[in-house]
Amino acid sequence: MEYSLVKEANEVNFFKISEDEILNNKKIKVYRVGSKIDIYNEIAKAMANKLKENNRKEISTSFILPVGPRGQYKRFARICNTEKISCRNLITINMDEYLDDSDNLIPEKHSLSFRGFMKENLFHLLDDNLKIRPENIFFPDPNGTSQIEKVIDEIGGVDICFGGVGINGHIAFNEPVDEKLISVNEFRKLKTRMLSVSGDTIIMNSLKYGGHTELIPRRCITIGMAEIFMARELKFYLEYDWQSAVLRKAIFERLTPSFPATFPREHKNSTITVSENVLRGSNTKWYKDVIKNRFIK
Repeated sequence: MEYSLVKEANEVNFFKISEDEILNNKKIKVYRVGSKIDIYNEIAKAMANKLKENNRKEISTSFILPVGPRGQYKRFARICNTEKISCRNLITINMDEYLDDSDNLIPEKHSLSFRGFMKENLFHLLDDNLKIRPENIFFPDPNGTSQIEKVIDEIGGVDICFGGVGINGHIAFNEPVDEKLISVNEFRKLKTRMLSVSGDTIIMNSLKYGGHTELIPRRCITIGMAEIFMARELKFYLEYDWQSAVLRKAIFERLTPSFPATFPREHKNSTITVSENVLRGSNTKWYKDVIKNRFIK
């Protein structure tokens, strides 16, 4: 079954998609866990397990990483330090970063800097003898937008791309694009590029800053769907109540650049792991009334 964001009548149907429909859908495998803490633990364990597996084989490990979800990195560092798992042969490629109005990277000391976040929450937490080599840490660079693709080509692809999804379906900073302006195939082929942050994303990201939207940078750099699809495995995670709609649209909306989260299900090895609150939807009386068709028929 497919639903559409285009027609209002069909849009309402997203409210009615049940847990069973989600878990039994044939488009993308969905796993459920208890809470957002379980989400963070699952990501940390997935990272550590793949790293241990490849270390035993004496081969490098490569991850594409998001800043959102965020709670997994300290847990991963703790696992590595406790179990003495070396990250010396780990290659990390972060998805995106904010830019200033001149399309330069924002300073690492900026509270919104993803580079600063990763240093504080992962890179600097690893024991010295386990740390990731600096030359194996990559972020998209406005002065060399082809760098990420070249790195992935050189290492023969990425083991796992981890990610979250924004309220408008954005993955990394691959913001929605009107399908009248770009085809599905064109969107899938997009590579690392600079672009404007959407209004939806600015509003959502301002919530941690008291709603001061003026504090959120208007420009960003992101890897594209092309680089994401160069990973052998895609793992996406949804932990917040508001992602209940995101989950349903990612699975049941038709494939469209207007909701980029519809693309991962086209990958041959892609999964979504969700917390219980995301799977079942909000517990608010308003939501339950909508489900019962008291306000919407």
